[in-house]
Amino acid sequence: MKKNLLLLTSPFFLLVSLVLMGSGEANVAADFVGSAACAGCHSSQFGDWEKSGHPYKFSVTPGNVGPTYPAEAVNFQTQWLDSLGGGNHTWDSIAGVIGGYGWKARFVGTDGYIIGTAGSSFSDAGMGHNQFNFYGGEDHGWVDYDAAKTTKLYNYGCFKCHTTGGDTTGTWLAGVDGLGTFTEGGVGCEGCHGPGGDHIGGPTKENIDKIYEFAHQDNALGGLQIGDDIQLPNPEGNDVNFLCGTCHNRDYKSPINASKGFVKHHEQWDEFVATKHGAALTCTACHDPHKRVIWDGEGITKTCESCHPNQAALINHPGTSDCIDCHMPFAAKSGTKRGQSGFVGDVRSHLMAITPDTASMFTPDGAWVRDDSARSASLSPAYSCLGCHNDDPDDLIPEKTLEAAALSAANMHVDVTSVRQHAELSLGIYPNPSSGPTVISFTLAQAEFVNLSVFNTAGQMVYQLRDERRPAGSQLIQWNGTSNTGAEMASGYYFVKLTAGNLTSVQKLVMMK
Repeated sequence: MKKNLLLLTSPFFLLVSLVLMGSGEANVAADFVGSAACAGCHSSQFGDWEKSGHPYKFSVTPGNVGPTYPAEAVNFQTQWLDSLGGGNHTWDSIAGVIGGYGWKARFVGTDGYIIGTAGSSFSDAGMGHNQFNFYGGEDHGWVDYDAAKTTKLYNYGCFKCHTTGGDTTGTWLAGVDGLGTFTEGGVGCEGCHGPGGDHIGGPTKENIDKIYEFAHQDNALGGLQIGDDIQLPNPEGNDVNFLCGTCHNRDYKSPINASKGFVKHHEQWDEFVATKHGAALTCTACHDPHKRVIWDGEGITKTCESCHPNQAALINHPGTSDCIDCHMPFAAKSGTKRGQSGFVGDVRSHLMAITPDTASMFTPDGAWVRDDSARSASLSPAYSCLGCHNDDPDDLIPEKTLEAAALSAANMHVDVTSVRQHAELSLGIYPNPSSGPTVISFTLAQAEFVNLSVFNTAGQMVYQLRDERRPAGSQLIQWNGTSNTGAEMASGYYFVKLTAGNLTSVQKLVMMK
């Protein structure tokens, strides 16, 4: 089938805003002028955008050749057609590539269907083996994407967030009716700033949108749901969160979609507005929207420490972990899950808050992130902690149970600056974590009066042994894990303080019941 597609001279912008309709008649989209038209006056922003992921959300493939991606995108493109479906495809049978820059690639056949699905007219219809995953520059292999479905046409319902100037009328692919049209493959300048036809003729601030608030044509809500309210687009407004949320959500509704133990991809907005940050910050408070984040990009403009210096200064965690390792873990999945823990996907969460317990962060059916009176939308230590602590037995990172991870998370930012180990008085605790009876060991250089105290994280002393004289040498104190009144210690963190003469040592003890 001969292709007759949008005229493109590169995979990321149109030099002309010409759409070839299914009838073969040319129709000029007068309002949209293409991203290339913006480059002359906005060369810096254009240059940054050109190297970001937005231009590559969908690449039309004219001339029977594949898209061209920036050098930093390690995507194994030369191997795609060797393994797509039954391995019998050439670029002549492919009308366009969805993605291919950062996470995964899918392929639209010249019949308008996703190749490998049951609706495709190619010989490998329904075979699958049609989505290639490569996040982080690793070959994560092929998976079967909706192989049994007969409805996977690349129409407006799909490309509305992958392209610019999308419309439900007409068709972008000659010979396949009713797909809808777009003016530019990928998310171009006008996808965020609106049609530039008026602006290009006589540029002023008044004839271009700083922030293009719009609703997709098939959006039954007409806007975005935040809690119980529906926020509608304001043509005169500049709500950057509304703009980003238009595509960075799955169904325009508040619940955060999940599947198979992970948040679904394209849910960053739903996550963000469910947090305290959503009411106080905009997406651009932390992101430069023209620049990429992945592939070591410079799209992040603000660190967590800049707003949370106290928490950053009080992290009871060894090593070099960053704030986002715990508060923005890979709890979402676009193409693949990674590692051995079962808790690492390929998209960072924007929930940020952690609820330090062992309960699931998802509803019982796994379809949503919980957000109710018992548990607000938040991360589980399973994703914030076990993604590293159970990822690889040979990575020299201690393995943890979910219970131990929850206990660690509960006191991660507790002020324990007084908890330190003095070289002169070595204090050992065994077992640690403990379920009750605990042995405290230490060595005295000379005979001393010894005082032992156990404190909870609120600073309350729960046990004390006073002025017990001990000789020089190795010492053991056996503590049965109860208070001085005989009450058993609850699960949690405790601090064991030993004083011998003028020397003091403090160690952390975890009680697990």
